[in-house]
Amino acid sequence: MNFTIKRRGIIAVSFGFLGCVLVALVGSLALRAENQTDRVLEMYQGFQGGKCKSCHPAIWREWENSMHAKAWVDEIYQDAASQVPDRKTKCDQCHAPQPILITDVGEMPKLRNRQREVGVSCLVCHLDAQGAMHGPPASAETYFHANVTNPIYRDPTALCETCHGQPSVPEHDQVSSFLSSTFAEKDQGCATCHMPIVNRLQSTASYESIKGRKHTWRGSRSVSQLRRAASLQLEYVSGKVRVKIQNKTGHILPGGALRTIILEVALLTPDGTERQKQQISISAQNRNRLPPDKNRTSFFDIAPATVGDTIKAQLMYQLTPETPESAWILMADAIHVMP
Repeated sequence: MNFTIKRRGIIAVSFGFLGCVLVALVGSLALRAENQTDRVLEMYQGFQGGKCKSCHPAIWREWENSMHAKAWVDEIYQDAASQVPDRKTKCDQCHAPQPILITDVGEMPKLRNRQREVGVSCLVCHLDAQGAMHGPPASAETYFHANVTNPIYRDPTALCETCHGQPSVPEHDQVSSFLSSTFAEKDQGCATCHMPIVNRLQSTASYESIKGRKHTWRGSRSVSQLRRAASLQLEYVSGKVRVKIQNKTGHILPGGALRTIILEVALLTPDGTERQKQQISISAQNRNRLPPDKNRTSFFDIAPATVGDTIKAQLMYQLTPETPESAWILMADAIHVMP
C-alpha cells in the first residue's frame, strides 16, 4: 500500500515535471514565433523608415526607378487589373507579394496587406521568416539585420519564376519558355539580361566596389532592351519580299499576353512617298508568338518596284492594345533599295 502510494507519488511528480517541460517548451516556441514575427515586422518598419535606402543607397536608386518599385501603382497595371474579375488571385499577388522566401520559392505568391504601394520591394526577394536578409556571397555585415548567404542568388531564375513562371497566369509567364532555350542550356539566367553585372559599393558598410547585379530589371518599358530583343533580315525577289525575324530574348516574344509586335513592310518611292504598306501582328491573342531561339520568315506580295524605290521592314512594339501607333517602339528595321 505504501509502495503504491509512493509509486503514484513518483508518477505524479514525473508527470508534473514533464508537464513543466512541455509548458516551457510550448512557451519557448510561442515566444520564438512571436520574436520571429516581431523581427519580420521590424524589417517592414525599417524599410518604411528608410533603413534599406540609407544602408544601400546605390541599389536603392536602381530599384526605385524600376518597374518592380512601380509594380502596384503603375497606371497601366491598375487599369488592366481592374478588368479582371478575380484580380486578387490572378494579378495582385505578384504586384504586391509577401516575401517569397516565406511563402516558398516557386509557389504562387500571396498578396500582402501592408505597403502595397512599393510593389516588389527589397523584402519580397530577400526577407525570410526569421527576419534575416538573404543574398549572394560577400554580403557586407550590418547591425540592423542578419545576413544569410544563399546560393540561389548566384542564378536567381528560380526566384524570378515565382512571379514570371506561373503557367496558370500566362500574362507574365516568361520562364516556362526560357527553360527550354539555349540560354538556359548555357547556364545563363534571367539576370544575364535583366540584371547585368555592375561594380558599385554594396552598402555604406562596404570599403570597396564589388561586382553585383543591377536592380533595374529592364524589360518591355526599355527601348534599349527592346532593340536587343530581335533582328530583321530582308530580301526582295521577283515582286516578293522575304523578311526573317530572329528572336534573341531567350523566352517567348512578346513576353506578356497584352503586348503586340507588329511587322510592317512598306514600299516607298525615291522621294519617300509611301506606295504600299502591309502589317502582321504577333501576339498571344493571335497565337503566333515567337518561341525562344527561333527564326520566322514571312512573305509579302508588293507592287512592282522600280529603280530607286525603297522597301523597308520594321518591327515595332505595342505595349498595350490601347497604345496608339504614334507611341509604338521601333525594335528593328531593314532596308532594301532597288538598284
